Amino acid sequence: MSPHTHDRARRNLLLTQLNADSRAVLRDGRGRISIDNAASGAQHAFQAMLGTFLLSTLQDPHVLQAPIGASMSSTSAYVNTVVSHPGRLDIHTNTACRVASRFLPLLTEAHGPHGIPGLRLDGIGSRRLRFVHLPTGGRLDLIDSRSSPTDRRRDFAEHFRRTTRWHLEPRYTPLWRLAELHPSEALLERHWQPKPCMLLRSALVTRAALLWGELDIRPSWTEQALRHLPELAWDSSNGRPGAHEVGAALTQAPSRILGACYEAVTAHSGLLSLAGATIWLRAR
Repeated sequence: MSPHTHDRARRNLLLTQLNADSRAVLRDGRGRISIDNAASGAQHAFQAMLGTFLLSTLQDPHVLQAPIGASMSSTSAYVNTVVSHPGRLDIHTNTACRVASRFLPLLTEAHGPHGIPGLRLDGIGSRRLRFVHLPTGGRLDLIDSRSSPTDRRRDFAEHFRRTTRWHLEPRYTPLWRLAELHPSEALLERHWQPKPCMLLRSALVTRAALLWGELDIRPSWTEQALRHLPELAWDSSNGRPGAHEVGAALTQAPSRILGACYEAVTAHSGLLSLAGATIWLRAR
């Protein structure tokens, strides 16, 4: 096999692992696909926080999961691919407005705040919802894969309004409509504060399609587990991959996290490390 053929085969495998269109991904100066492109610590901090929401399940929900109604943990069913840009993260999804309705922060008198604290709508296009995270300045775009670039912005905005109209029910305060951070959100600063595993968590977010699609696992994030290290754990029944297989995919496959290494510890767990930070990978 010639080097060019090998490169092409590797590129196609990488696109498959990321479930990405070749036109959507970013490339470096040599034309190679680049996965982790956040250019600032602020963007990494936002993506790391977002990861704790995306890496949750019905069995292990995020602490800010809505007590009733739609679940953020089911977002994996609607995401097609995730693309990192220097100043924002793009999530391509079949239902951008529905995903947005689960991400946007609300306040209830009975249960307090839920959703992503500090997230605000920053603009609407013909098929794109733009968000900014007030505390970090991180940016997120939800791109509706079912919409056409020729669709009208007005129609998409109306679809967003209809999808989020339940936010206006008397029991909710839509914090995302406020220009400033609400006091109840400010109390949740721990969720976006930089942590040693920030870069690793950010890298896991950009590989969400690999975890949910190619590997077919639904992992959940726990901030402090064995030895006080964070843990990414999942159900490995019905032939799903174990910790060592996932560790190999994250450190050796074309979509690997550059600089990350994996060390097997037990038959069902191991340590994933990057830039001096370590987390557990555990197959249950």
